[in-house]
Amino acid sequence: MTEVINEQVEKEKHIRGFGAMILSRTLDKKIITAQRQGRVGFYTPTMGQEAAQIGLSMALSKDDLLYEYYRDVPMMLHRGVPLEIILNQVFGNRDDLAKGRQMPSHLVARDYNFMSVPSPVATNLPLAVGTAFAKVYRHEPGIVVASFGDGSSSTPDFHSAMNMAAVFNLPVLFFCENNGLAISLPVEKQTKTEIWKKAEAYGMAGFKADGNNMVEMYKVAQQAVDHVRSGKGPALLEARCFRMGPHSTSDDPTKYESDIVQDGSDRDPIVVTQNALKAMGLINDQLVDKVKSESVRIVNEKFDQQEKIPAPDPETMFQDIYKNETWIIKEEKGEIL
Repeated sequence: MTEVINEQVEKEKHIRGFGAMILSRTLDKKIITAQRQGRVGFYTPTMGQEAAQIGLSMALSKDDLLYEYYRDVPMMLHRGVPLEIILNQVFGNRDDLAKGRQMPSHLVARDYNFMSVPSPVATNLPLAVGTAFAKVYRHEPGIVVASFGDGSSSTPDFHSAMNMAAVFNLPVLFFCENNGLAISLPVEKQTKTEIWKKAEAYGMAGFKADGNNMVEMYKVAQQAVDHVRSGKGPALLEARCFRMGPHSTSDDPTKYESDIVQDGSDRDPIVVTQNALKAMGLINDQLVDKVKSESVRIVNEKFDQQEKIPAPDPETMFQDIYKNETWIIKEEKGEIL
């Protein structure tokens, strides 16, 4: 009976993961189109990295904390972050949790254990290590995940964070989403070895996964997460994936990339995952069509709703600066408001 229940749970987990992939891709396309229309100021697309992120997310628990980077919308959606929270920050409107102060792709959802995205790459990694240290000190459950791109592995923050996590045997999973490009710089021009192998230099476990197939990604992610959760120390998980579009909406990848993976092609992680799930007998064409049409409906509905919300009130720029309002803040408010 237990085996039957576990099998059903795994089936539902895979179907839900695939649904989150479709929802994220639909949202991505909507925001990019809106940016081209002048309705959104800036965005970093996530297309091509859905399977890598959601495959990992499927292996995590609700107590785990995430120090994400600017391309982790699929993982946020899979872990239950409402579309409204994401869209409010993309628009920087009155309901934005960051009160319109962050860049549109520097998301935060504290109630869902997603910390705020910093601008400089890899600076979230030492913060994740510090949080893991605090978790151990306080005897709190859960592990800490720090995600980053391949370019971040060449920064001082990466090395400092890896070293400290290993020395103190902290429950941190370093998650490298290797899409092969640090903006326009190919990965082979910024590091001489596979990124997952760098774990050995710090005395921690290293894992490599196919980030283009959610099913395979989930299998390897489970191993990496179980390693960290069982107290064996930190781990480095590298997921090989594609960046199917520009680095950001301010970028033109055709200037430096000749082999861009196309939406709906055989290399598209959604197509790869879809074929894998069909082979497992978990989904069919009717379910795929239903998920896609429902995603379009939800995204269009939420986008239209959140776009109508006005900008933050001017006085909010003076909030959350000091615990007690200083005379300087009062004086500045008097000049502006």
